[in-house]
Amino acid sequence: MRQARSPKISVQYYGQAMKLPNGDQAKIPMEKLIGYCLNPEHPSGKHKARVFTSVLGITVENAEILYEMIKTAAIAGEVIQQNNTEFGQQFKVDWIVPDTDRIKLRTIWEITAKNPYPRLITAFLKLND
Repeated sequence: MRQARSPKISVQYYGQAMKLPNGDQAKIPMEKLIGYCLNPEHPSGKHKARVFTSVLGITVENAEILYEMIKTAAIAGEVIQQNNTEFGQQFKVDWIVPDTDRIKLRTIWEITAKNPYPRLITAFLKLND
């Protein structure tokens, strides 16, 4: 393992893959999962909800499954893109869902100068790459 340091965060690399900084302390609000990612009535989240239900059988009733998947992705997933925004650093993380035909759970995270712990912005499934 090697580490890259910046004034604000420490980024860990395992082999060639970059991991989400402080992924083990990621903030995953259940309200975001239930009210957005798994809400079939949400204007922009309903499509995510439909895919989570049809592909993995995950609904509001068993949202803790998605929570655990996202928690695992925050620790074990691979950062595939990093951007600096006006709000802080944004990380796009992919994690292959076990026991699937390479279905990826993609999560987007934000780390700010005031808070070094990743905050979940969104999560969705990538079926084809």
